[in-house]
Amino acid sequence: MTPDPHPAEPATPVGARPAIHRRRLLLSTVGGLGALAVPAGVRWWADRVPVRGPRIWSTAATGGRMVLPSGPRESLYVSGYDGAVRAHDPHTGTVRWSRAVTTADAADSPGGWPLAAGNGTVCVNSATGVRALDAASGQVRWEVPVPDWPDLPAEQGVVVVGDRVLTGYGNALRCHDLATGEVRWSTPANVSPLPLVAGDTVYVPGRTGGLFAFDTQSGAQRWAQDAVGPVDFAPTAHRGVLHTVSNDPATGGSTVHALDAASGRPLWRRAQRRALGELAVADGTVCLLSGSDLTALDAATGDTRWTATVPRGLGRGMSTAAAAGGVVYIGTNDYRVFAHDLATGRLHWRDEPDRLAADTEYTRIALAAVGPAVFRAGRTGIQALGTLPAA
Repeated sequence: MTPDPHPAEPATPVGARPAIHRRRLLLSTVGGLGALAVPAGVRWWADRVPVRGPRIWSTAATGGRMVLPSGPRESLYVSGYDGAVRAHDPHTGTVRWSRAVTTADAADSPGGWPLAAGNGTVCVNSATGVRALDAASGQVRWEVPVPDWPDLPAEQGVVVVGDRVLTGYGNALRCHDLATGEVRWSTPANVSPLPLVAGDTVYVPGRTGGLFAFDTQSGAQRWAQDAVGPVDFAPTAHRGVLHTVSNDPATGGSTVHALDAASGRPLWRRAQRRALGELAVADGTVCLLSGSDLTALDAATGDTRWTATVPRGLGRGMSTAAAAGGVVYIGTNDYRVFAHDLATGRLHWRDEPDRLAADTEYTRIALAAVGPAVFRAGRTGIQALGTLPAA
């Protein structure tokens, strides 16, 4: 076990909640630090020896967000910076269909529009509304305009569950009929557009803090918990426990929270250095990237299992994480990917792009992991790495 070079506070009962902050402050801080590092980083990058991971295929089609609904036997759906949604063959990268959602303007679809897939349907949010596409052909089934679109449309999450589409926009969470787009129910205001569905419950943070649970069928509120501060990423659900992370701009730190999914009761909390992306949770382990530290926590207790070092990204934007098949994958904002053993933290492999662009802006790197394979998407293209099972 590797010693933690930056010891954090032990898991403790929940007390005072963190100070309120906004997403823009986090992006500005990350972007400012990245901007200072880019010039020196580009010079270093030009002199390094490229490192290749176990690449399966690569394509130049842009991708900002991805979903792989049922493993590699179905399509990999990608929302690109060019305003289009595409279905790729997971084994070859071949584009099966492409559908323009909005204009091909990176500023108009920052990081790719949020999308979700399930029950033969791909749903995507954009500035024009919620759109349902046939998963096999890409044909539009319906589109519903959305009211009160805020100034950060790229954060509007969407989830397909059974015969329903749950999506956050404006100040509420809304449930649409998957077949028709008709609104079945909506929540009160002050709900963040970051839904997570587990079983028959949808969990969503409040805009100014707290966490709420609603019945997916009726929209009835099951519980509310105000012990969690404002969060930037959707929570995760694992073995009946919700995990979420809140950042505190006043202290520069983060707090990982664990709550009982059925009741919302706080189980433990853990102070960490500032989180650079969402949590990755699998096999009883919660992984968090803070600076150059990748920390693995016991999902049941919050105790540290191991720490590992991940080189900082050189671009400007958010890092991301995903876990599957006994591996945790970290994607940094300069398109590098690191694969660490989920049980021990040992580095299995890393992969670097052929070149580094100094003008990466606020790059979103998307990862979708399935078993021993991971898909990476960003402005420069999409890659599949690792090992895919037979078709």
